[in-house]
Order: sequence, then C-alpha cells, then structure tokens
Amino acid sequence: MDSTTTFPITFDRPSRIPMTVLGAGPKVSRVKVSPSTVDVRLGWAFHATIPREAVASVRPLNGGLSELRGPLGLSVLRGVNYWRGTALVNGAGTGLVEITLDQPKQVHLGPLRVPLRRLIVSAEDQSGLVAALNPRGSLK
Repeated sequence: MDSTTTFPITFDRPSRIPMTVLGAGPKVSRVKVSPSTVDVRLGWAFHATIPREAVASVRPLNGGLSELRGPLGLSVLRGVNYWRGTALVNGAGTGLVEITLDQPKQVHLGPLRVPLRRLIVSAEDQSGLVAALNPRGSLK
C-alpha cells in the first residue's frame, strides 16, 4: 500500500440520524489506513492512531455482534462501547472487523484516554479493510 485508503464506517438507518445529531455520524467517522498508521475516528466520541506494526491480527466478524461475548455482544449496541480494553466502534451491527493489537495502545474515548487491546469497527467495505491490514492477502 503506497498511499492512504479511507474506509467509511457503516451506519444503519436507525442509528444514522441520532449519531449525526450527536456529532458522530458518517461525515466525521472513518478508518484511514496508511503505510505507517491506522487512524480510526467516530466524530468526537472516539479517536485512535495505531502504528501499523502494532496490528497483531485482523479478521472479519461475519456473524456480526453475535460473535462477541459479554456486554459487547448485544445486537443493539451502536456508537462507542468500551469494555476491558476492547472498543466497539460502530454505526451498524454488520460489516464488523476485529483488529487485535500486539500490546495495549492509549486511545481517546471522548475526552478520556483508555488502553485499547482490541478494536471492533463496522466498515462499509469489510473485505477491503481486512485486505488493507493484511497486505500479504491472508488472514492473520
């Protein structure tokens, strides 16, 4: 990958308007993948700049939120949800990509800084995001 590629975050119809009103809608939410960083933003509510070399694994969650255990597995969750080092950053319950880091990185959860070990994000181009983070073309 020679340049930056932007992947919009997916928003379903019920979440689009309320999240836009709250300043975290589609126009201010995206995943940017460059040769050196992965930059994820959901408006003011979440911002992470992760070094590419810190990405230990990436995989699609084709079963959606039902693949997750604990409180983040609730199918109704939208926006930014954080639990024990895992952030769910989504506007929909589909197109989810799980990114696991080799060690925790500090990210911005609204005005707070929290440690992140695993990020789950809803991407309009799920397979494109997975491929961009796996340049060798195989799932880690």
